[in-house]
Amino acid sequence: MRSVTRAVLATVAIPLCAAAQERPTLTPADYGQWEILGGATLDPTGRHVVASIRTVDGDVELRVHDTDGAAAARVLARGSRPAFTPDGRRLVYVRGADDDAAEGSADAEARLGIVDLEAGSDSVLFAVESFDLSPDGRWVAARGAAAADSVGGDLTVLDLDDGTRTTLGNVDEFAWRETGALLAVTLRTASGSGNGVTLFDPATGTLRNLDAADTRYRGLAWRDDAGDLAVLREVELDGRDDAAHDLLLWRGLDAGVPDRLPAVRILAATGRADLPDSLRVPETSGVAWSDDGRTVFVGLRPWPAPEADEPPAEEDEGDEPAADDDDEVDPSPVQVWHWNDDRILRAQEYSAAFDARRTYLAAWHVDEDRLVRLGTELDEPVRTTADGRWGVVDDADPYAFERRFGASTRDTYRVDVQTGERTLLAEGVSSGVSLGPVGRRALLYADDAWTAVDLATLERTPLGAGADVEFTRALADYDYPGYRPPWGVGGWADDESRVWLYDRLDVWEADLSTGRLTRRTSGRDDGVQHRVVDLDSDTPGLDPDEPLWLSLFDPDTKASGYGRTDGRESSVTRLVFEDASVGRLARADDAPRYVFVKERFDDSPDLFAAGPDLDEPRQLGATNPFQADFAWGRNELLPYTTDAGHAVHAILTYPADYDPQRTYPLILYQYERLSQGLHRYVTPSRTSYYNVQVWSQQGYFVLQPDIVYEPGRPGPSAVDAIEHALDAALAAAPVDPERMGLIGHSWGGYQAAYVPTRMHRFAASVAGAAITNFLSFPGTVHWNGGLPELGHWETGQARMARPPWDDLEGHLESSPVAAIDELETPMLLMHGDADGVVDFRQGLEFYNYARRLGKPVILLMYPGADHGLRREENQVDYQTRILEWFGYWLKGEEPAPWITGGEDWDARAKRVGGE
Repeated sequence: MRSVTRAVLATVAIPLCAAAQERPTLTPADYGQWEILGGATLDPTGRHVVASIRTVDGDVELRVHDTDGAAAARVLARGSRPAFTPDGRRLVYVRGADDDAAEGSADAEARLGIVDLEAGSDSVLFAVESFDLSPDGRWVAARGAAAADSVGGDLTVLDLDDGTRTTLGNVDEFAWRETGALLAVTLRTASGSGNGVTLFDPATGTLRNLDAADTRYRGLAWRDDAGDLAVLREVELDGRDDAAHDLLLWRGLDAGVPDRLPAVRILAATGRADLPDSLRVPETSGVAWSDDGRTVFVGLRPWPAPEADEPPAEEDEGDEPAADDDDEVDPSPVQVWHWNDDRILRAQEYSAAFDARRTYLAAWHVDEDRLVRLGTELDEPVRTTADGRWGVVDDADPYAFERRFGASTRDTYRVDVQTGERTLLAEGVSSGVSLGPVGRRALLYADDAWTAVDLATLERTPLGAGADVEFTRALADYDYPGYRPPWGVGGWADDESRVWLYDRLDVWEADLSTGRLTRRTSGRDDGVQHRVVDLDSDTPGLDPDEPLWLSLFDPDTKASGYGRTDGRESSVTRLVFEDASVGRLARADDAPRYVFVKERFDDSPDLFAAGPDLDEPRQLGATNPFQADFAWGRNELLPYTTDAGHAVHAILTYPADYDPQRTYPLILYQYERLSQGLHRYVTPSRTSYYNVQVWSQQGYFVLQPDIVYEPGRPGPSAVDAIEHALDAALAAAPVDPERMGLIGHSWGGYQAAYVPTRMHRFAASVAGAAITNFLSFPGTVHWNGGLPELGHWETGQARMARPPWDDLEGHLESSPVAAIDELETPMLLMHGDADGVVDFRQGLEFYNYARRLGKPVILLMYPGADHGLRREENQVDYQTRILEWFGYWLKGEEPAPWITGGEDWDARAKRVGGE
């Protein structure tokens, strides 16, 4: 066996700097208190904002802040699912169960909570499973848990003004009309005798039954801004195992609950010439209205084929007796994998449950009582325009063979919702169609150019023909072989007069009548990437007469923030722009109040409130204030250029106990491009096994390089980038070149296995779930999704551009095992034996080859684990072993016994308590 040396630390004590001596580094016992900032919601008036907080230990709470920062935050322990009333006076939420509470106590189940933000009171009421506020904010409908799956639960409708409660029993589903306060519920009882659809008007306390039958109702759907309601009613048919559904529809339920209800309209499950016996409306069908309410869209699905009854055996008096049942042979469960299957059998098996929910879209023209089937293939869904007049559908059948192996080519058709007739919009395209918010126009992308199409006339308007703009992503930004996608669509004007398109840095405004382009941002001049921010996502489209809100990001410095167009061509006013990650901008519905989140690697994410120009932002509270009690590292951005000519960056994270008089070991963590995470705050955790913060706290520099791949050469591309990133780190900081480690998972695991076979600068490596053989792995199946690896090998993450038989030399060049005899770096492999992404036998291959060569390789195999470790004990174990591995090889710490002597089967059984 080849001898392997490891780093040995000098015994001379070097004093730390004063700051490091004063503040300790973290230990695993400290991690649990760390807080993670979740979603934040402004109340419509902009006076309050509520933020979700979760700790590493799993505790949750809500923090309610006044946006003027005048008072300390109100903390709602175990709070979740917050919702403000429209007037901003109240916050409704769910207080979760206390896991430590005695069974049967009030804290042992989730309960509805209501905060009066003006009075400052917090009331915790009755048990609840789900709730929804009425659109006017006066009532809350809260449903408790049902006693069984076959019945509904109690629904309490609470008047938030006077506290009055009304309870409706056996409620299965409930839905408020979008405006006003009218509640539709479906009822479901154990016997079925009380099932039906009911309207409740909480203002009058009036109940009206819309329909009742001994069957199940589901899928309540109100039309937007109208009093029109639809619901599915289950129908059992003789000789059919699965159910069909009638579609019931009422119009004009918007004036309270009238004494006389409008007549019901029914799309019946049977007896219609336009709904053949071979099709049904299944339970998986959604229900959607057109804007004008004249058309309702539902899904149709073929009936499952009935099982054929075996004919009775006929015996004549003179016949031989039939064979005993014991002599019969059961059908074999053999699977037939045919070469010409568009989807291999595993893909069909894996997606069977999803496929069983697919439907053909159909349009019920209500006034004419006419059903038009729009979809023809279950795997080719039809998208409809906002006005319900047109549909768009892709047809991939002409390109079935090439799509098996990574292509996305398809033909796109317009569908006439009135007739179902199809008209070709685009042939042989790879980008999807963007539909406008009104329904008149669509955008197509082909041959590196955008075209607007009038859906009624099919008139086409090229956008920016001959303009000095590149809408297609270049190799440096999208390094996959094959089709090159566009940068994307920033948004539509709400009247479809304009659309905003992206190039690499800028936003371009396109006049859809003339095709003229105008550059609205300054990215070409200042090098900052500009992207449209829609602050009113509930309203389709952007107001073309208002300034555009923009997110800003500098690809060279990673600074970020927000800006706004100021009316001049190619001119943007920067409102906030910092060397930090500034994101999650939100605006109150009814006031010019804004909140955003700012974070850095050394500054925990916090909320900031600001006025219309984001000026003088005010920080609202602080997450992780105790961080100041501990030593903390910092991030530095390192530029470097690869031999292939790619100018990229790496993140260098400093050790928490950094002392410029010392040299430190380094861990290089890699995947693809990571430098955009320069300002990301990393929360320490024992279950996050590739945790940069933990490594920094353990006294390591951490390097995260960008890697740009040349087609067909992923391995050499990784080596090229890593070599130059290491050189940049060694030039910038006191890194010990003899104590550098490499680590990665999945694709990063592949590189952590590959690089040490081609270069010898690392003292140790950890390769999680690694691809190790570029000849055997392309022939495997991504078992979790049923995707053959050759289905994306050439154009996907491997980027090999050609199959192995067309480029055997290139595959060997990028294959870890092909040069395993050159391996000198001790390597720790990790796999779950139920990995459905990278077959764990890839790890076994590398292990066996290395073992035959006497190389220092250890394989950690986690029984039952998939591509990532999900069980806490496995996550903690793997993180611990990573630290022990690098501690031994990079720091000279005493080795754990498993490193020097392994662990035999009996010792393992004793450690885990026997199996």
